[in-house]
Amino acid sequence: MRRIVTVSLTALLLGSAASAQVCDPLVESMQIAAQTAPEVSVAEARVQRAEADLVEARSLRRPQLSTFGRSGVGDTGLTSNQFDNQLGLRLSQRVFDFGDARFAIDSAEYQRQRLVFDQASAEAQAAYALGSAYLAAQEARGRMTVIAERREYYARQLAAVEALLARGGATRAERAQIAAQLAEADAVMLELRSQEQRAGARVEAYLGRPAGLCGDEQTAAALADRLDDLQTADQALDAVMQGNPRMDATRSNIRSLEAQRERERRSRLPVVDVVGISSYTYDDAREDWDYRDRIGVDVSVPILTGNALGARADRAEAVLEEEEYTLRQLQRDLREQGSVVFRRLLSLRAQQVQREAVASSQREYFEAISGEFEFGLGTLPDLVEARLDYERAMLDLVAVEFELKRQQLDLMLLTSRLP
Repeated sequence: MRRIVTVSLTALLLGSAASAQVCDPLVESMQIAAQTAPEVSVAEARVQRAEADLVEARSLRRPQLSTFGRSGVGDTGLTSNQFDNQLGLRLSQRVFDFGDARFAIDSAEYQRQRLVFDQASAEAQAAYALGSAYLAAQEARGRMTVIAERREYYARQLAAVEALLARGGATRAERAQIAAQLAEADAVMLELRSQEQRAGARVEAYLGRPAGLCGDEQTAAALADRLDDLQTADQALDAVMQGNPRMDATRSNIRSLEAQRERERRSRLPVVDVVGISSYTYDDAREDWDYRDRIGVDVSVPILTGNALGARADRAEAVLEEEEYTLRQLQRDLREQGSVVFRRLLSLRAQQVQREAVASSQREYFEAISGEFEFGLGTLPDLVEARLDYERAMLDLVAVEFELKRQQLDLMLLTSRLP
C-alpha cells in the first residue's frame, strides 16, 4: 500500500513539473483574459448599443424624409363632397426645439462613455479573476514544495528506523510515529494537489488552452513593477480616486442624467419644424391626377398630458439624485478600500521579514535537535516536534508571501493598473 501511494504521489509531482515547463507569465495571461472573457464581449456589445442610441439622438438634427399615401372622402363645400386620393413625399427639418436635440445627444454620448468605462471595468475584473486563480495555484505549489521536503525527510527516517528495528536499535512505537508523519504528509500533498488543479483549471478556462505557471520570483517582480510609484498612502489614495473606471462610469452616468433632466424640464416648450410636401393627388371634380406642392412650418406644443410631463421630470430628478448619492458612496468605499489595502501591504512586508527570521531560527533549531538525535542525546518525539515547527514556519512564510501578492493584485485593481 505504501508503494502505491508513493508512486501516485511521484506521478502527481511529475505532472505538476511537466505543466510548469511551459511558462505563461502572469501579465500576459491577464492580458489574454481581459481580451477574451465573455463578460468583456457583453460589455463591448453594450457599447455598440450605446453608439446606435447616439446615432439615433443625432438624427433629431437631420432632415427626415418619408413617403405617405392617403385616401378619404369628405365635404368640399356646403352641398358637395369628393374623394381625396394622395401619394407623395414629406421632408421635414427641425429648426428650433429649445435644446431638446442637444440634450438628447449629450445624454446618449455620456451613456456611451459610461459603457466604455464599464467595459474597462469588465476587462479589469477578468484580469483580476485570472490573477487570483494564478496566485492560488502558485501558493498551492509553494506549499507542496514544503510538504514534499517533509515527506522526503520522513521517508529517509522511516527507512533508517526500519533498519534499526531489525537489529533491535529502535522500537515499533518509533517506527509507527515516523510512518504516521509520512502518511500525514501524503494526505496533505494530495489535498494541495487538488487545490492546485482547481486553480489551474480556472486559469485554463480564462486562457482557453492549457496553461503553465511561471516561478514565484517572476510573478512577484511583475506585480511589484506596476506599483513602484506608490510609496505613500496619499499616493495610493490619489491613484485610486483618479483612475478607477467604476467612478468614471458613475460620473458619466450623472452627466447623462443631468442632460436627460434638462430635456424633460423643457418638454413643454415648442418644437418647430420646416415641412415640405410634394404629392400626386386625384381631383375628383376633374377626374384627373395633379401635382401639389406645399411648404410650411409645424409648431408642436403639448398642452394637456395628464401630468405625464411633470412625472417624467420628477422621475429624472430622482434618478439623478440617486446616482449622485451612489457616487458619494462609491468614493467613500474606494477611499476606505485603498487605505486598508495599502496599509495591509506595509504590514505584510514587515511580516515577511519576520517570518523569514522565524523560519531561519526554526531550521537552526531543527538541525541542532537532529544532530543531537544522531548521537543519541535527543528523543524521537523532540525530533518530530522540531521538524513540524520548522515546517509550520515555512508554511506561514509561504502564506504571508502570497497574501502580499494578493494585496498587490487588489491595489492594482483599485488603481486600474491591471494589464
